[in-house]
Amino acid sequence: MDSTTDTGCSDSYNSYSKSHSSGTSLNYSSDINAISVDLGDHNGCHGDNVSCNGLKYLPTWPAINLEFRDLTYEVYDLHTKSRKQLLRSINGQFRAHELTAIMGPSGAGKTTLLNLLAGYGAKKTSGEINVNNSPRNMKVFRKMSRYIMQNDVLDPHFTVLEAMLLAAHLKLGNELNHKQKLDVINEILGMLGLTKAQNTITMRLSGGEKKRLCIALELVNNPPVIFLDEPTTGLDDLSSSQCISLLRGIAHRTGRTVICSIHTPSAKVFHMFDKVYILAESQCIYQGAGANIVPYMKQIGLTCPRTYNPADFIIEVACHEYGHHYHEPMVEAVENGKVYRWTPQHEYRQIKSDVTNKSDTTSGASSFDELEQFEEEINPNLLKQKASWWMQYRLLLTRMMVQMWRDKSYMKLRFYMNIILAIIVGGIYKGVGDDASKAFFNFGFAFTIIIAYLYLPMMPVLLQFPTEMKFLKREYFNQWYHLSSYYAALICSKLPFMFVLASIYLIMVYIMSGQPLELFRFGMLFLIAFLTAMTSESLGLLISSRLSLVNAMFIGPVVAVPLILLSCYGIGYGKAVHIHPLMRYLMQLSYLRHGMEGLVAALYGYDREDLHCPDTEVFCMFRKSQFLLIILGFENLNYVFSVSCLVLFYIIFTTAAYLMIRHRLKLRTTNNVIVQYATHLLVKHLNFASYNY
Repeated sequence: MDSTTDTGCSDSYNSYSKSHSSGTSLNYSSDINAISVDLGDHNGCHGDNVSCNGLKYLPTWPAINLEFRDLTYEVYDLHTKSRKQLLRSINGQFRAHELTAIMGPSGAGKTTLLNLLAGYGAKKTSGEINVNNSPRNMKVFRKMSRYIMQNDVLDPHFTVLEAMLLAAHLKLGNELNHKQKLDVINEILGMLGLTKAQNTITMRLSGGEKKRLCIALELVNNPPVIFLDEPTTGLDDLSSSQCISLLRGIAHRTGRTVICSIHTPSAKVFHMFDKVYILAESQCIYQGAGANIVPYMKQIGLTCPRTYNPADFIIEVACHEYGHHYHEPMVEAVENGKVYRWTPQHEYRQIKSDVTNKSDTTSGASSFDELEQFEEEINPNLLKQKASWWMQYRLLLTRMMVQMWRDKSYMKLRFYMNIILAIIVGGIYKGVGDDASKAFFNFGFAFTIIIAYLYLPMMPVLLQFPTEMKFLKREYFNQWYHLSSYYAALICSKLPFMFVLASIYLIMVYIMSGQPLELFRFGMLFLIAFLTAMTSESLGLLISSRLSLVNAMFIGPVVAVPLILLSCYGIGYGKAVHIHPLMRYLMQLSYLRHGMEGLVAALYGYDREDLHCPDTEVFCMFRKSQFLLIILGFENLNYVFSVSCLVLFYIIFTTAAYLMIRHRLKLRTTNNVIVQYATHLLVKHLNFASYNY
């Protein structure tokens, strides 16, 4: 490649260096959502309320430096029956007051490295990760770091201000009063250019505004470390530059350590990063300022073409578009990341003359980072959960109730569906409750209640909760609340609406079907029906806790079929017919069977009066309800036992769902071959947990 073509990238490098040496500000703004960040001021503090270390009223964290050495991550490949290394003994250092970008071709290990550093989804196979020169304590580190996912996970039913207030209440508890929290929120929204959009519903925000709101939500308690996975995904060039400019300003003004993975940044976006860490084939091929890539590549033996973006050029080299023999020299030049900042020869000589006690290499690179080493201990009070369990429960319960109330179309649909279904069922079974000649039809009426309270509560959960998991993952991983407080609020939030719908449906069908007008008998029937509905909902939660939306909607009805069959098995056999002990055992495993028995006991037990026989009937054999129960095989009904079994099934399903959700939220992959193989079979044949939100 001819050296004369080295003007474009070199000019870019030189102009960038001059802009920094002269302290010139680079401003990127748009018409309505303008963000202007002074890129030349690395340590400056702007505004009366923003300090170098934090926001007004919020606690100040010490600056955090991350360093990793010989970091290796490998997984067992079930197809090749061997271990595959996703990261190979890489090294690196990410500093406070800096915006760092992790770059590389697809499959190079960018997201894997980001997740390892954040503790999201993977455990390191070998190597060490240090925080301020001390081994990382994952429990402590998670409390002072935040992970912003690639997709914008926002509740569509709340405004920007409401979402920020909820985050402030959950994260700050009662340490600040309402006015102080509003001051913090207004300060963050102003810093991120969202003040004008604070009363806008989140679903109506633009892509750039949604991304900024995701960042704003995690800034509420002033975390010192922020991880972002592909923050420019789905944004146009202007919004991307605004987003990166914003992140750079956050790192410089408040001293945070901001680390993001990014795929193919534009030249403008690329020059905003203080430091880039480039991976190729699971190894580090460059670590340092983006402006130094051109002289770095020149030393390797490659010259950047005139019109090329240096980021595109080094990625093309990493993809072997210029041959396969450049990878090893690049890895050796930075010693697989041990060289923390690559520096051109003339700048390196100046640094060496100024600082004689710093280690160096002969390649014109400095393995010593000129920033100070932060060793300040973290105040234990900063790590405590600010909101109590009860406060978290109340806030989350309120949020879920508001979500349901604002989803008008969903509420109306369920309300009208219950009324229409009640009219249909009541019309079909009109007057059968007290008619001895239609006693068998009344069992059909009880069976419709069981079927209705199997599907009506279960199907909405199968539809909604897989989508809810992405909200839960983001908020739980970022330490918004305890899982137990969220789960308790989730269970309790559904009960009031379910109670109202059950009251409307059961009162209508009970009266229309001509059942005995005895309050205690209706109360018994209502209790059984409501417990059946609660158990069906918890079963739906258990199924959807590990399955995708599509698979949950399929598996739920399939699982319901044997439960339905077992609920009515043996009805009409009579007292003398023998039922195999195995079938009796299986019948006891269906909570719908206990619901059916409880409804029959409520309708015909407890000394019910004789049924009415129409004058047109010559022979009325089912006048006595006890004789009817004997004929149908229900002579040994026990209402209390049915209620107890339903409560037991509800507790089992609810507890199992909680444990499944908790296991899913661990977000850690295992290196155990047997566990990986079993998981592979479940994913391959049942699509078990194949959708990661």
